[in-house]
Amino acid sequence: MQIYLQKKMIFSGMVEMKNIAISGNNVHSLVISGRSGLKKLVDGNPIYPGTSINNIQSLEDLCHEICGLYGIGVINKSQAQDKSAWNSVPYNIGDTGWSILDRYARYQGKLLYDNGYSALVIADVATQATTVLNERSPLTSYSYNEDITQRYANYEVIWQPFTTQSQTGLPPVFSATDPQAGIFANENRTLVTINSTSDQDGTLAQRFANWQANRNYGRSRSVSVTLQGFTDAGGQLWDVNQMAAINLPMINVVSDYMVTATVSYSYNAQSGSSTTMTLYPQEAFSFEPTTLYQSNPALQSLPGS
Repeated sequence: MQIYLQKKMIFSGMVEMKNIAISGNNVHSLVISGRSGLKKLVDGNPIYPGTSINNIQSLEDLCHEICGLYGIGVINKSQAQDKSAWNSVPYNIGDTGWSILDRYARYQGKLLYDNGYSALVIADVATQATTVLNERSPLTSYSYNEDITQRYANYEVIWQPFTTQSQTGLPPVFSATDPQAGIFANENRTLVTINSTSDQDGTLAQRFANWQANRNYGRSRSVSVTLQGFTDAGGQLWDVNQMAAINLPMINVVSDYMVTATVSYSYNAQSGSSTTMTLYPQEAFSFEPTTLYQSNPALQSLPGS
Protein backbone atom coordinates (compact mmCIF):
# COMPACT_ATOMS: atom_id res chain seq x y z
CA MET A 1 0.00 0.00 0.00
CA GLN A 2 1.22 3.51 -0.82
CA ILE A 3 0.00 6.83 0.59
CA TYR A 4 0.69 10.21 -1.05
CA LEU A 5 0.44 13.76 0.24
CA GLN A 6 0.54 16.55 -2.34
CA LYS A 7 1.98 14.14 -4.93
CA LYS A 8 4.77 13.11 -2.53
CA MET A 9 4.86 9.54 -1.25
CA ILE A 10 4.93 9.49 2.56
CA PHE A 11 4.25 5.82 3.19
CA SER A 12 4.90 2.54 1.42
CA GLY A 13 4.34 -0.70 3.24
CA MET A 14 2.01 -3.56 4.01
CA VAL A 15 -1.39 -3.71 5.68
CA GLU A 16 -0.95 -6.08 8.63
CA MET A 17 -4.09 -5.51 10.72
CA LYS A 18 -7.68 -4.65 9.90
CA ASN A 19 -10.93 -4.23 11.78
CA ILE A 20 -14.40 -4.19 10.23
CA ALA A 21 -17.23 -3.00 12.44
CA ILE A 22 -20.95 -2.26 12.16
CA SER A 23 -22.65 -0.09 14.78
CA GLY A 24 -26.26 -0.27 15.92
CA ASN A 25 -27.41 2.34 13.42
CA ASN A 26 -25.89 0.33 10.57
CA VAL A 27 -22.85 2.55 10.14
CA HIS A 28 -19.91 0.64 8.70
CA SER A 29 -16.26 1.30 9.55
CA LEU A 30 -12.98 -0.15 8.37
CA VAL A 31 -9.70 0.45 10.22
CA ILE A 32 -6.41 -0.74 8.76
CA SER A 33 -2.85 -0.43 10.04
CA GLY A 34 0.58 -1.71 9.13
CA ARG A 35 4.28 -1.01 8.88
CA SER A 36 6.55 0.29 6.17
CA GLY A 37 8.94 -1.92 4.22
CA LEU A 38 11.53 -1.46 6.98
CA LYS A 39 9.61 -4.04 9.00
CA LYS A 40 11.78 -6.58 7.19
CA LEU A 41 14.80 -5.32 9.15
CA VAL A 42 13.01 -6.02 12.43
CA ASP A 43 11.43 -9.32 11.43
CA GLY A 44 14.33 -10.92 9.54
CA ASN A 45 17.54 -12.61 10.69
CA PRO A 46 20.33 -12.21 8.13
CA ILE A 47 22.65 -15.18 7.83
CA TYR A 48 26.30 -14.82 6.86
CA PRO A 49 29.03 -17.48 6.68
CA GLY A 50 31.06 -17.46 9.88
CA THR A 51 30.46 -14.80 12.51
CA SER A 52 31.23 -11.58 10.65
CA ILE A 53 30.19 -9.41 7.71
CA ASN A 54 33.26 -8.61 5.63
CA ASN A 55 34.44 -5.72 3.40
CA ILE A 56 32.64 -3.03 5.41
CA GLN A 57 34.34 0.38 5.52
CA SER A 58 31.56 2.57 6.92
CA LEU A 59 28.11 2.61 8.49
CA GLU A 60 26.69 3.40 5.05
CA ASP A 61 28.38 0.27 3.65
CA LEU A 62 26.85 -1.82 6.42
CA CYS A 63 23.39 -0.34 5.81
CA HIS A 64 23.61 -1.03 2.08
CA GLU A 65 24.79 -4.59 2.76
CA ILE A 66 21.97 -5.52 5.15
CA CYS A 67 19.20 -3.43 3.57
CA GLY A 68 20.13 -4.85 0.18
CA LEU A 69 19.07 -8.29 1.39
CA TYR A 70 15.51 -7.00 1.69
CA GLY A 71 15.29 -4.56 -1.20
CA ILE A 72 15.39 -1.54 1.13
CA GLY A 73 16.97 1.71 -0.04
CA VAL A 74 19.49 3.74 1.97
CA ILE A 75 19.69 7.55 2.12
CA ASN A 76 22.80 8.97 3.79
CA LYS A 77 22.23 12.52 5.07
CA SER A 78 25.09 12.43 7.56
CA GLN A 79 27.88 14.98 7.14
CA ALA A 80 30.06 13.54 9.91
CA GLN A 81 32.95 11.24 9.12
CA ASP A 82 32.74 7.72 10.47
CA LYS A 83 34.88 7.10 13.51
CA SER A 84 36.80 4.20 11.97
CA ALA A 85 36.77 1.69 9.12
CA TRP A 86 35.90 -1.78 10.38
CA ASN A 87 36.47 -4.06 7.36
CA SER A 88 35.00 -6.97 9.31
CA VAL A 89 31.82 -6.52 11.37
CA PRO A 90 31.07 -9.22 13.97
CA TYR A 91 27.47 -10.24 14.46
CA ASN A 92 25.61 -12.73 16.64
CA ILE A 93 23.45 -15.57 15.40
CA GLY A 94 19.86 -14.48 16.03
CA ASP A 95 20.58 -10.79 15.44
CA THR A 96 17.96 -9.04 13.35
CA GLY A 97 19.11 -6.71 10.63
CA TRP A 98 17.95 -3.78 12.75
CA SER A 99 19.81 -4.89 15.89
CA ILE A 100 23.08 -5.04 13.93
CA LEU A 101 22.59 -1.62 12.35
CA ASP A 102 21.39 -0.01 15.57
CA ARG A 103 24.45 -1.22 17.49
CA TYR A 104 26.90 0.23 14.99
CA ALA A 105 24.93 3.45 14.48
CA ARG A 106 25.04 4.14 18.23
CA TYR A 107 28.77 3.50 18.20
CA GLN A 108 29.18 6.05 15.38
CA GLY A 109 26.81 8.53 17.04
CA LYS A 110 24.33 8.65 14.14
CA LEU A 111 20.57 8.38 13.81
CA LEU A 112 18.82 5.71 11.79
CA TYR A 113 15.16 6.22 10.96
CA ASP A 114 12.41 5.24 8.55
CA ASN A 115 11.51 7.82 5.90
CA GLY A 116 8.09 6.17 5.65
CA TYR A 117 8.42 4.78 2.16
CA SER A 118 10.76 1.84 2.58
CA ALA A 119 14.10 3.64 2.79
CA LEU A 120 16.46 3.83 5.76
CA VAL A 121 17.89 7.27 6.56
CA ILE A 122 21.33 7.79 8.12
CA ALA A 123 21.61 11.24 9.71
CA ASP A 124 23.29 13.35 12.34
CA VAL A 125 21.07 14.82 15.05
CA ALA A 126 19.85 18.21 13.80
CA THR A 127 21.88 21.10 15.20
CA GLN A 128 20.67 24.08 13.14
CA ALA A 129 17.14 25.47 13.25
CA THR A 130 15.40 25.19 9.88
CA THR A 131 11.97 26.40 10.94
CA VAL A 132 10.26 28.61 13.52
CA LEU A 133 7.29 27.85 15.76
CA ASN A 134 5.70 30.89 17.37
CA GLU A 135 2.28 32.46 17.90
CA ARG A 136 2.19 33.57 14.26
CA SER A 137 2.51 29.97 13.06
CA PRO A 138 -0.74 28.27 11.91
CA LEU A 139 -1.14 26.49 15.25
CA THR A 140 -4.46 24.96 16.25
CA SER A 141 -3.16 23.69 19.61
CA TYR A 142 0.11 23.38 21.50
CA SER A 143 1.32 22.21 24.89
CA TYR A 144 4.44 21.90 27.03
CA ASN A 145 5.07 18.72 29.00
CA GLU A 146 7.59 18.22 31.80
CA ASP A 147 8.20 15.10 33.90
CA ILE A 148 11.25 15.07 36.19
CA THR A 149 10.57 11.71 37.85
CA GLN A 150 13.40 10.05 35.88
CA ARG A 151 15.92 12.84 36.51
CA TYR A 152 18.51 12.94 39.32
CA ALA A 153 20.70 15.63 40.81
CA ASN A 154 23.76 13.38 40.51
CA TYR A 155 24.66 10.41 38.35
CA GLU A 156 27.43 8.15 39.63
CA VAL A 157 28.92 5.33 37.58
CA ILE A 158 31.16 2.84 39.36
CA TRP A 159 34.14 1.95 37.23
CA GLN A 160 34.79 -1.71 36.48
CA PRO A 161 38.41 -1.92 35.27
CA PHE A 162 40.11 -4.91 33.71
CA THR A 163 41.93 -5.67 36.98
CA THR A 164 40.40 -5.83 40.42
CA GLN A 165 40.58 -2.79 42.70
CA SER A 166 39.44 -4.64 45.81
CA GLN A 167 42.76 -4.07 47.63
CA THR A 168 42.24 -0.30 47.45
CA GLY A 169 38.73 -0.29 48.89
CA LEU A 170 35.79 1.03 46.89
CA PRO A 171 36.28 1.30 43.12
CA PRO A 172 36.57 4.76 41.52
CA VAL A 173 33.31 6.59 40.77
CA PHE A 174 32.74 8.86 37.76
CA SER A 175 29.94 11.39 38.04
CA ALA A 176 27.79 13.96 36.24
CA THR A 177 25.09 16.37 37.35
CA ASP A 178 21.73 17.40 35.96
CA PRO A 179 22.12 20.17 33.35
CA GLN A 180 19.58 22.30 35.21
CA ALA A 181 21.59 23.37 38.22
CA GLY A 182 19.74 23.53 41.52
CA ILE A 183 16.59 21.69 40.45
CA PHE A 184 17.11 19.15 43.26
CA ALA A 185 18.86 21.52 45.66
CA ASN A 186 17.09 20.15 48.73
CA GLU A 187 17.17 16.48 47.79
CA ASN A 188 19.95 13.92 47.97
CA ARG A 189 18.76 12.43 44.68
CA THR A 190 21.56 10.27 43.22
CA LEU A 191 21.43 7.44 40.68
CA VAL A 192 24.23 4.89 41.05
CA THR A 193 25.08 2.58 38.14
CA ILE A 194 27.74 -0.10 37.79
CA ASN A 195 29.56 0.05 34.47
CA SER A 196 29.35 -3.60 33.38
CA THR A 197 31.64 -3.07 30.37
CA SER A 198 35.41 -3.46 30.67
CA ASP A 199 36.94 0.01 30.67
CA GLN A 200 40.70 0.53 30.91
CA ASP A 201 40.86 4.13 32.13
CA GLY A 202 37.31 5.08 33.13
CA THR A 203 36.61 7.04 29.93
CA LEU A 204 33.55 4.94 29.12
CA ALA A 205 32.21 5.24 32.68
CA GLN A 206 32.48 9.04 32.53
CA ARG A 207 30.75 9.18 29.16
CA PHE A 208 28.00 6.93 30.50
CA ALA A 209 27.41 9.29 33.43
CA ASN A 210 27.29 12.29 31.05
CA TRP A 211 24.88 10.42 28.77
CA GLN A 212 22.49 9.58 31.61
CA ALA A 213 22.39 13.20 32.79
CA ASN A 214 21.85 14.66 29.32
CA ARG A 215 19.37 12.11 28.00
CA ASN A 216 17.19 12.07 31.11
CA TYR A 217 17.12 15.87 31.06
CA GLY A 218 16.19 15.93 27.38
CA ARG A 219 13.48 13.29 27.67
CA SER A 220 11.86 15.11 30.58
CA ARG A 221 10.80 18.10 28.46
CA SER A 222 8.72 18.12 25.28
CA VAL A 223 6.51 20.39 23.22
CA SER A 224 3.55 19.06 21.23
CA VAL A 225 2.02 21.16 18.46
CA THR A 226 -0.76 20.72 15.93
CA LEU A 227 -0.62 22.91 12.82
CA GLN A 228 -2.91 23.46 9.87
CA GLY A 229 -1.73 21.74 6.70
CA PHE A 230 1.13 19.36 6.04
CA THR A 231 3.95 21.76 5.12
CA ASP A 232 6.11 24.43 6.72
CA ALA A 233 6.42 28.04 5.54
CA GLY A 234 8.85 26.94 2.84
CA GLY A 235 6.44 24.41 1.38
CA GLN A 236 8.32 21.35 2.69
CA LEU A 237 6.50 18.52 4.42
CA TRP A 238 7.09 18.53 8.15
CA ASP A 239 9.57 15.76 8.97
CA VAL A 240 11.41 14.17 11.89
CA ASN A 241 14.90 15.32 12.90
CA GLN A 242 14.18 18.98 12.14
CA MET A 243 15.30 21.58 14.67
CA ALA A 244 12.79 24.34 15.35
CA ALA A 245 13.29 27.66 17.10
CA ILE A 246 10.34 27.83 19.52
CA ASN A 247 8.94 30.98 21.06
CA LEU A 248 5.58 30.26 22.73
CA PRO A 249 5.38 32.35 25.92
CA MET A 250 1.82 31.17 26.69
CA ILE A 251 3.29 27.77 27.64
CA ASN A 252 6.50 29.30 29.06
CA VAL A 253 8.75 28.11 26.22
CA VAL A 254 10.75 31.13 25.09
CA SER A 255 13.76 31.24 22.76
CA ASP A 256 14.20 27.48 22.96
CA TYR A 257 15.41 24.99 20.35
CA MET A 258 13.99 21.50 19.99
CA VAL A 259 14.13 18.64 17.49
CA THR A 260 11.10 16.86 16.02
CA ALA A 261 10.84 13.27 17.26
CA THR A 262 7.42 12.29 15.85
CA VAL A 263 5.30 13.63 13.00
CA SER A 264 1.71 12.58 12.25
CA TYR A 265 -0.39 13.73 9.30
CA SER A 266 -4.19 13.62 9.49
CA TYR A 267 -7.20 14.66 7.46
CA ASN A 268 -10.91 14.80 8.13
CA ALA A 269 -13.89 16.45 6.48
CA GLN A 270 -14.49 18.89 9.35
CA SER A 271 -11.05 20.39 9.93
CA GLY A 272 -9.18 19.44 6.75
CA SER A 273 -5.46 18.62 6.85
CA SER A 274 -3.26 18.96 9.94
CA THR A 275 0.14 17.89 11.25
CA THR A 276 0.90 16.95 14.86
CA MET A 277 4.51 16.94 16.06
CA THR A 278 6.34 16.20 19.28
CA LEU A 279 9.68 17.94 19.85
CA TYR A 280 12.42 17.34 22.42
CA PRO A 281 15.62 19.18 23.36
CA GLN A 282 18.69 18.00 21.46
CA GLU A 283 19.96 16.25 24.60
CA ALA A 284 17.11 13.74 24.30
CA PHE A 285 18.85 12.27 21.27
CA SER A 286 22.16 11.62 23.04
CA PHE A 287 23.68 8.26 22.14
CA GLU A 288 24.38 5.66 24.79
CA PRO A 289 28.13 4.98 24.91
CA THR A 290 29.04 1.54 23.63
CA THR A 291 32.15 -0.46 22.81
CA LEU A 292 32.61 -2.79 19.88
CA TYR A 293 36.20 -3.90 20.40
CA GLN A 294 37.07 -4.23 24.08
CA SER A 295 40.71 -5.07 23.25
CA ASN A 296 41.27 -1.62 21.73
CA PRO A 297 40.56 1.25 24.17
CA ALA A 298 40.88 3.79 21.33
CA LEU A 299 37.60 2.46 19.93
CA GLN A 300 35.64 2.75 23.17
CA SER A 301 34.56 6.39 22.96
CA LEU A 302 31.69 7.86 21.07
CA PRO A 303 32.54 10.82 18.84
CA GLY A 304 31.36 14.25 19.92
CA SER A 305 29.69 13.28 23.18
